[in-house]
Amino acid sequence: MSSYRFVDAERGYNLVRQLCQVFGMLASGHYAWHQGWLRAMKKEIPTWEIVLVKAFGVHQRRYGTRWLQVALCQNGPAVGRQRLR
Repeated sequence: MSSYRFVDAERGYNLVRQLCQVFGMLASGHYAWHQGWLRAMKKEIPTWEIVLVKAFGVHQRRYGTRWLQVALCQNGPAVGRQRLR
């Protein structure tokens, strides 16, 4: 178990700053790790990707990025070609 995980598990019983001092790490490092971990757990698929997969399937996987961009603008959010790639 990493020290960040241990501090996270014990944060209900002790102060985060004190635990970080014991392990010789900065409290800001722990909070940065915790925020990154939360973002990774909450990662969701954007709605434009769902519309993209449907449009790509409807057109029998033959549309390129230009036509997919037009189809997305008609059916959903506007997305650039670089993002579609």
